[in-house]
Amino acid sequence: MKFDTSKEGLQTLFKPYQASLMEYIWEINKNERTGVISREAHQYLLDTGDSELKKSRASVIFFLDDMVEEGVLEFETETGKGGVHRVYFPAMNPKEFETYLSKAIMEKLKQVFASIRS
Repeated sequence: MKFDTSKEGLQTLFKPYQASLMEYIWEINKNERTGVISREAHQYLLDTGDSELKKSRASVIFFLDDMVEEGVLEFETETGKGGVHRVYFPAMNPKEFETYLSKAIMEKLKQVFASIRS
C-alpha cells in the first residue's frame, strides 16, 4: 500500500483495480461470510467494463496474496477443478481496516519524527 493524498477513497491507498476488489470483497461479505477465488475476483474486474480495472489474473492473485500478508484478508484452501484453490475472505471489515491503518500510519510517523529529532 502507498498513501497518495492526491487520490480519493480507497484509491488513496490502492491502485484503482485493487480498491475495486477490496470494495467488492467487503460488499459480498456484508451479510454473510462469502469467499472469493482469484478467478471470480478477476472476472468481477472484467465485468465492470472499465478498461482501467482490467488487469491480468496474475496481478489479481499477487494483490490478494499481498493483502493476506498484510492481515487484511485471510484464506482457506479448497480442492476444485484444476487442483487446490485459495478462497479469500476479509480478515477485517472496513471499520477494522480503518483502525488498523490509522494505527500503522501513526506508528510510522512517530518513528519518522523520532529519527529526525535524534
